[in-house]
Amino acid sequence: MVLQKKTAFLTVALFGALWLWGCKSGETEKITSIEQLNNPAYTIGVPEGGAGMYMAEKYLPKAEHKTFSGNSSGYLAISQGKLDGFVYDRVMMEFAIASGLEGVEILEENLGESMDVAVGISPKSRIDNLKEKVNQFLAKAKAEGTLDDMYDRWVSRAEGTMPEIPAPQMPDCKLKVGTTGTVQPFSYYEGTTLTGYDVELIYRFGAWLNAEVEIKIYDYDGIIAAAQAGDIDCIMANLNATEERRKHIEFSDCVYPSVTAVMVRSQQGSGTEAGKIYETLSDFEGARFAALIGGVYDKLLQEVIADAVSGSMSITEEREKKVDFADSHYDSAMVLLVRDAGGAVQKNGFFAGLEDSFQSTFVVEGRWRLILQGLGITILISVFSGIFGLCLGFGLCMLRRTGCRPVQWFGAVFVRVIQGMPIVVFLMILYYGIFGSVDISEILVAVIGFSINFAAYSSEMMRTGIETVDKGQSEAALAMGYTKSQTFFKIVFPQAAINFIPVLKGEFISMVKMTSVVGYIAVQDLTKVSDIIRSRTMEAFFPLIVTAVIYFAVANVMTAALSFAERKASPKRNKRRIKGVCM
Repeated sequence: MVLQKKTAFLTVALFGALWLWGCKSGETEKITSIEQLNNPAYTIGVPEGGAGMYMAEKYLPKAEHKTFSGNSSGYLAISQGKLDGFVYDRVMMEFAIASGLEGVEILEENLGESMDVAVGISPKSRIDNLKEKVNQFLAKAKAEGTLDDMYDRWVSRAEGTMPEIPAPQMPDCKLKVGTTGTVQPFSYYEGTTLTGYDVELIYRFGAWLNAEVEIKIYDYDGIIAAAQAGDIDCIMANLNATEERRKHIEFSDCVYPSVTAVMVRSQQGSGTEAGKIYETLSDFEGARFAALIGGVYDKLLQEVIADAVSGSMSITEEREKKVDFADSHYDSAMVLLVRDAGGAVQKNGFFAGLEDSFQSTFVVEGRWRLILQGLGITILISVFSGIFGLCLGFGLCMLRRTGCRPVQWFGAVFVRVIQGMPIVVFLMILYYGIFGSVDISEILVAVIGFSINFAAYSSEMMRTGIETVDKGQSEAALAMGYTKSQTFFKIVFPQAAINFIPVLKGEFISMVKMTSVVGYIAVQDLTKVSDIIRSRTMEAFFPLIVTAVIYFAVANVMTAALSFAERKASPKRNKRRIKGVCM
């Protein structure tokens, strides 16, 4: 009994010490200025190739920089304490907080000077004098007050209502425009509908130009390459005209100026409060230690650190479900956020939080339709890539088996090159390079890329399986009068298939999962759709888990289908019929 008590005491003491160490280590210096971050001790997140990267390099050169391919990833890294600051557009970060991003705040001062947001012009646009036409349109829209009205509606007041813009009945040309689809309020999805300031600007320019409009969705790190390759005519995506970007594409006149700010982690609940807890606990000894931990823990759960929060918060339907809002204290999208004094608003439990996550991911704005569309594209690419890849792989296998040395050498080199190249790099070479100036569907490019990649691996599996069949069987078949073709397809290949099909099945499932990178070439597959939803909900865990579960389910269904086909094709399951045997 004494030993059990000592063990229990030591266990509680150990966990308590670890907990106290966590509180003590949480005593970090509160970040209150940009100048404070210009220090090697701090880690700054920057968007890849964006204005934030340019500004951070210029004004925060001493800090350690980490590059993120999307702003949503940077936001989450800040909220989880993985970064000390994230450099990005102030307006978009304010909208992220208003949309539900928690545990962060934005420093009051801006980073550097304002920078022009402009329309990027492709050097290979099929529309003559596009830059001059864009500038003419912008000048007219500014003079008429259209751009000011748009900025007031979308940004200042956050109304989020797309006006009716009639499409040209007899267009003179086709205008291909690149945007992101993940940046509220400029280009984002409401359910399955693309909307925002930039989207309205696209349709207004298309109507002014009397052009048929086609919008393509890219990540920021791929949209410049798409314009360079001529896949799109221009970019309208809250794009800053940085010095680096001007070296690659042209820009129109300024649409509106933007300012860069720094997002840091909110200091609520850490630092001073943690120090006070530590000092209080250090006054107690041995036997009273465990009781104190439980008491302090209960107290922390019952008390609320802040009664009100003022942080440029916008009223959204999803936030109103969790907290009460005071009346607006200035004419903007930002209001004062307060705690319900009566205690009506309380933190949700696990299952209630799970229900909220399910609602925001699937139900709100009909986002399940977006997920269904992405899933359909993923399955489409996977199935067709598997079929075409098998056919092409068989052809490569036959090339490797010919007696012609140059042909064998070509097949071997081709397979090695494809196997040694990351699939995402190969896709981008196809899309931005080989098919850069060709009007071709992104989905078709993805199918071509994955078919070739799958063919390289499947050909080697087939060749290895064929080589495992005893050559004596081929010699015997030829001696019995079979042709080479009959020998191969009736005797050798069926036996080889038994050996390579199980491995081929695993490679096909790997290919299905690898299709998650097609978002790099503007395909809205399941993973890309998950990114779009995360950019709206500001929640990483649930959308990612949903995506993982869907991929798991798809992979298992396809595995079951392939296993069924394998069993049906197995010679052991087929009844042998012997003809011409008499008793």
